[in-house]
Amino acid sequence: MPKINSGKAVTECRMIVFDRNGTLIDLRPFLLSLGKARLESLSKRVGAQIIDLWEKAVGINLECGWIDYDGPLATAPQREETLVTASTVYQCGYSWSEAKAIAQEAYDLADESLKPCCCYALFEGTMDKLEQLKSEGLKLAIATTDSHRRTEESLRFLGITRFFDVIVGGDDVENPKPAPDMVLEACRQTGCAPSETVVVGDSLSDMKMGKNAKVKRCIGVLTGFTSKDVLQQAADVTIESVTELKVKRQ
Repeated sequence: MPKINSGKAVTECRMIVFDRNGTLIDLRPFLLSLGKARLESLSKRVGAQIIDLWEKAVGINLECGWIDYDGPLATAPQREETLVTASTVYQCGYSWSEAKAIAQEAYDLADESLKPCCCYALFEGTMDKLEQLKSEGLKLAIATTDSHRRTEESLRFLGITRFFDVIVGGDDVENPKPAPDMVLEACRQTGCAPSETVVVGDSLSDMKMGKNAKVKRCIGVLTGFTSKDVLQQAADVTIESVTELKVKRQ
């Protein structure tokens, strides 16, 4: 079984479950593009009155480029964020049933229009690292709150689909992070046990997901927007980026 070297920690495992945004992919341009697309779609249906309400509700200010990395836009699966958005539409004078329908339609159309080339970029060295890990016989999986469809599109655009045995999106499980569902689904599809699995992510919710799934080790990376002091509260070990992961067979 391969050994994963991460900092001073050495872990035997069969599978690594990666978060996507902030771990493999630079999060900021993606979120700004996603927020812009969703707000434009929403404004066409509700009008300019929705702008301030929506930006405050989901945690973004497009004019100044500010993002709340603990807010709904950055952390919530689409179905949860859609309900947050529906509440802002409701405040604009629509019935609750109308608000939910408007929010869902606006999000669906915005997500369909979003072009991967506008917002996806791998962190430096990520491609080579994934190729190395895969060549050592490890199973690799993605666990992200983003939709399965858009996750597949982003991996295809970046040319890294071939490295992953499993993709688990926020719409593939009942309970999102920090629940263990995504890791357990990846384990189910690959036949790897949680005790043979390592989780790598940039947020507390990634680390808690791994802990709740009882994986062998949770490795925090500092390429996202969670500080080292905060990430260390839940991670077994922290490293600068996924490029520090090394594999050695017995």
